[in-house]
Amino acid sequence: MQVKIKFIVFLVIVFIHCQTKAQTLDSAREAQIDALKDYRETLFNDKLKLTAIESKEFFPVYDLYMSELKKAKKVFRNKWKKTSIESLSESDAMEYYNDALLLQQKEIDLFKDACEKLKLVMPMTKIILISKVEREVRLKLIEKADKMKVKRVKSKPKLESESNIK
Repeated sequence: MQVKIKFIVFLVIVFIHCQTKAQTLDSAREAQIDALKDYRETLFNDKLKLTAIESKEFFPVYDLYMSELKKAKKVFRNKWKKTSIESLSESDAMEYYNDALLLQQKEIDLFKDACEKLKLVMPMTKIILISKVEREVRLKLIEKADKMKVKRVKSKPKLESESNIK
């Protein structure tokens, strides 16, 4: 009986330890995401030379635009992800084509709507730079995220047999 109790206590301790470890990793991941979001805002502010007022108005509009665009792309991808476009029938190819055009039109409409809202708070000379700055920011964010991953991953110690193989 005591062995069963000890085993149950051991399992509870292991479970609690795993939960604590998972929460720590989740909070560390959230901190990294927050750091990347802050970095993204800094990059947009610097590259577009946004004033404090422009910045305050820009990010809610831009974030909504990106969120809606992401949803539209996800709907398209989910519909066609299990399909090999090389093997589509003529009618399916036509449906794919129409869906792709609708997605592109949705992208244009979303961008146009965002620009109309931004036009009220910032000059068009900054608005027309958004697409260019987006690409630059995306590359910088990927670079920074990759550096964050490197810090987290521990290198495996080489086994003696592995070093003799080379």
